[in-house]
Amino acid sequence: MKKIGSLKLGLSFAGCFLGAGYVSGQELWQFFGSFGTLGVAGLLLALLVLSAAGVLMLKLNRLTGYDEADKLILGGKAGILRHAVTFLELLLLFCIGTVMTAGVGALAHQLLGLPTFVGGLLFASAVAAVSLAGLSGMVSVFSATVPLLCLISLSFGVYALCRFGFSVGSSDPGNPLMGSWVSAALSFASYNLFAGIAVIAPLGRHMKSSRSVFGGVLVGAGILLCVAGSVLLCVSAAPKYADAELPMLAFASGLSPILAALYGVLLLLAMFGTSVSALVALTNTLKLKSRTLSAHPKAPTLLCAALMFCGSLYGFGDLVGFVYPLLGYLSFVFIILMTIHYIKVKHEQNNLS
Repeated sequence: MKKIGSLKLGLSFAGCFLGAGYVSGQELWQFFGSFGTLGVAGLLLALLVLSAAGVLMLKLNRLTGYDEADKLILGGKAGILRHAVTFLELLLLFCIGTVMTAGVGALAHQLLGLPTFVGGLLFASAVAAVSLAGLSGMVSVFSATVPLLCLISLSFGVYALCRFGFSVGSSDPGNPLMGSWVSAALSFASYNLFAGIAVIAPLGRHMKSSRSVFGGVLVGAGILLCVAGSVLLCVSAAPKYADAELPMLAFASGLSPILAALYGVLLLLAMFGTSVSALVALTNTLKLKSRTLSAHPKAPTLLCAALMFCGSLYGFGDLVGFVYPLLGYLSFVFIILMTIHYIKVKHEQNNLS
């Protein structure tokens, strides 16, 4: 894989988080919009934590050469705890791919009237095919789709602002797993970053320079803020759509069928990019941990894609509301451990110099 600069890193950093839950408004509303004005503070806090931890993770990769989540978080001699980290990482990546597949099923049903399992099956097959190209294929997908995602989302946000004015939702958190706006923000940042370790960390050694790390994460955070602000403006302006499986698609459908089709394509691109990144990271991790699977490179990809499709039949909204918060709280512990590992590595390097 060729060296990449700040722009491609930023697009990849944002792209692995811009999935069905994020762009559809389902995830953003549950974690931030439902807290009203405090949700804005929560969004800023989440992106700040996500950015700081992202820089730390990439710099740790460059310092140690570690790609695997367990080694980045705990170091090379962490013993049995590394198995727990690996298990949680694999579970979270699998859940993300499953949620994306469920999102496509909901999209196909809401937009085209197709049975949810048909859309999910077609989508899982396409994701498996592209994921066989590995890390370079993932970066190419993000480079092509993320700018378009940002542009269309921003257009909807400007439209909502001009037509309905500024609104930040109502303070009515309906999910008891969220707790407060602070815990919701930390949970959001934690599960996103933990899921992104296996996706983003390997890019550290492909960066042109150490400075590119800061620039790339800043670009990515800016894109995430732009999309989130636009989505929340739209759903807050029409809160009756907040209970829909895909709130932003319902908002677009209320404006015109053409805009609904446009946003449907946007959602599909977002889900596709995140699903590819999750499946690539999942299968790469499995191959690193198992010689048997590494000897059959295509089999893990196809098997995981099939299992993601089966899991997606549970339903999109229910998966977002239960899986993400629960895994977020578990992931927060590992983000703290990765910070401690980074401090130790820097301390050892300073002693040697």
